[in-house]
Amino acid sequence: MMLKSRLYPGILCFLIACGAGTGSQGPAEEMAEVMAEFARLDVFSGTVMVAKGGEVVYQDAFGEANKDHRVANTLDTRYNIGSIGKTITGVAIMQLVEQGKVELNAPASSYLEDFPYGDSITVHHLLSHTSGMFNYMAHPDYRARMPRLRRIGDWLPLIYDQELVFESPGERFAYSNSGIVTLGAIIEKVTGVPYEDYIRANILEPAGMTATGINYPEEIVPNRASGYTKSVSGRTYTGAILQVPPASADGGIETTVGDLLAFDRALYGESLLSEESKEKMFTPNLEGYAYCWGISMAHGRKTIGHGGGAPGVSASFMRYPDDDVTIIVLSNYSGGASSRQPAKALEALAFGKKYDPPRRPLGEAIYRALKDGRTDATVEGLDALVAEGGYEIRRPFDLNTLGYEMLGEGEVEMAIAVFELNLDRFAKDPNCYDSLAEAHLTGGDRERAITLYRLSLIH
Repeated sequence: MMLKSRLYPGILCFLIACGAGTGSQGPAEEMAEVMAEFARLDVFSGTVMVAKGGEVVYQDAFGEANKDHRVANTLDTRYNIGSIGKTITGVAIMQLVEQGKVELNAPASSYLEDFPYGDSITVHHLLSHTSGMFNYMAHPDYRARMPRLRRIGDWLPLIYDQELVFESPGERFAYSNSGIVTLGAIIEKVTGVPYEDYIRANILEPAGMTATGINYPEEIVPNRASGYTKSVSGRTYTGAILQVPPASADGGIETTVGDLLAFDRALYGESLLSEESKEKMFTPNLEGYAYCWGISMAHGRKTIGHGGGAPGVSASFMRYPDDDVTIIVLSNYSGGASSRQPAKALEALAFGKKYDPPRRPLGEAIYRALKDGRTDATVEGLDALVAEGGYEIRRPFDLNTLGYEMLGEGEVEMAIAVFELNLDRFAKDPNCYDSLAEAHLTGGDRERAITLYRLSLIH
């Protein structure tokens, strides 16, 4: 289901001096067309917004917030934004730094008496993902405890029970949800109020984010989108919300495109932070990551933003401060294609650049091509499909995951073809032999499986 596009041509002249767009149409019209194609392919379900100087240039909603009841996504639909919520924690910490309640170079242990990792991990390390702390979601007890995680203190036993990824804080970057939740604990300790109450009073309300908050699956939330996952066969499944980590300081807040734009506008003034604090917060450290914000370049322009992802969650919030442009993509479909593809296309159109046309994820493209007989289940056939579709395969993990999805669909021959392609691309990776062996074993070719298992031991 697609709503009527919202176009605002009167303020489009910011887009490359009124001349952006790759054809005779204006940029907003092209944005509407490309998003309609994403929706037609069922690659995207959600809401998008492009703004300049706080004024909306283009916004629209596609797909359904609830497929069981055929409820359409709208501009008021609330989406789980995953790790974009980390940016709010970053702002909260910098507010407390301004107030003298937190010091960036102070050890976390100076605020949290039971912090188990000594005095070398500082607030700076937590903000920049250089602490060496791990991810609580990898704890063996996490899944069992997940339904009961509601307050910051509920997470700490899981976090404190894990070993560090590396022992010298600051030596390298390692993305850590545990570190950001620890910042949430510091916020609660120094303010004496729950994390949720602090951000509402000091960030959400001052910014005018009236539709934003921390919600849980058992709560009734108006306009909330349900999350969905899609298989390689294109079938859509519900229940993703039951696999999503509960909202905390590291992410999971629910919001709308309008509220994120309000957050964006508040960051340009001093209603949330001083210019000095924002400069510190937006200064990149290792891997281009600042204090809970990612800093990069796109089309020759500085970008400040963050993404978010989980089962049934895919979101992108990108700010281009030198141009005062904001691009927000919120989706209730899993997978990077749900937000990254549309975000990159909208970004290119905003700045008059070329973009990759909408396309299905590689797995679905392979599945359809093999089912329809448009390609052979051979390395050569799949290689041609990958090349023609403009897909990039950068690591064996991607095809390996796809192969197991094929097995999950009961498509053994397809899985073997995908694993063969992976082995052809990454012949030195022992896991490629192991996975192909498993597929052959599933298909009944025990001798071939044994040969491949043996090869996995010598690579």
